[in-house]
Amino acid sequence: METESGNQEKVMEEESTEKKKEVEKKKRSRVKQVLADIAKQVDFWFGDANLHKDRFLREQIEKSRDGYVDISLLVSFNKMKKLTTDGKLIARALRSSAVVELDLEGTRIRRKKPLGERPKDEDERTVYVELLPKNVNHSWIERVFGKCGNVVYISIPHYKSTGDPKGFAFVEFETKEQAAKAIEFLNNPPEEAPRKPGIFPKTVKNKPIPALRVVEEKKKKKKKKGRMKKEDNIQAKEENMDTSNTSISKMKRSRPTSEGSDIESTEPQKQCSKKKKKRDRVEASSLPEVRTGKRKRSS
Repeated sequence: METESGNQEKVMEEESTEKKKEVEKKKRSRVKQVLADIAKQVDFWFGDANLHKDRFLREQIEKSRDGYVDISLLVSFNKMKKLTTDGKLIARALRSSAVVELDLEGTRIRRKKPLGERPKDEDERTVYVELLPKNVNHSWIERVFGKCGNVVYISIPHYKSTGDPKGFAFVEFETKEQAAKAIEFLNNPPEEAPRKPGIFPKTVKNKPIPALRVVEEKKKKKKKKGRMKKEDNIQAKEENMDTSNTSISKMKRSRPTSEGSDIESTEPQKQCSKKKKKRDRVEASSLPEVRTGKRKRSS
């Protein structure tokens, strides 16, 4: 019995140690993923493609004499808050970065290379994409368009009131050839690719970039709804007018019968009165005329 209980205890200990090892592995993998995400995000912020467009971060770098920026500034950004708020963890993630470098204290970072002039072929390397899904994000676009080349910059406009994406985006590639490949891929997706709307959105070649097409479509829908409501109201009013007109016509039709009877009864009375007047005139003409006036005195 003692040997059996001892074996059971050993088995329980081995299972607990295995569970602890699995938990530790998961923690390590999570930490590695967080460190990789931090390094990727910071490299993007301080990269050429973003820094040419990010006026705020560029001003912060220009303010400092040596080009260093405090890590606490990065912690204030919303995307970094989702990853971590620990400055030491950020410094740990950026030790092996190819874009930025840490100072001796490990509290500030700066670019390894100075920022050059803005490239002139930026528009030629940028592809406009529309018909995107409602819950689109940067990782989704990078995963879809990463098949065509190295995605350098992604811009997804959002509505200020709701924060929802507007349904279109701008994807910048590293080279012109990659951008052209992306356009071909969008306009002529492969047969094995899914045909659902939004997964492989289509664009038209040599198409000008629209301003706010989604907003305009919503306005058109609102106008159509307003027109439909107005038409319904007009039809209802016309129906009410028709019903009222029919009732009025019935009343008018019933009135002439009563009024006609009155007229018919009054007409013989008028004829009788006319005959009486004629008789009176004849009688008056047979009588001698009487003139009023003073008699003249005879002399």
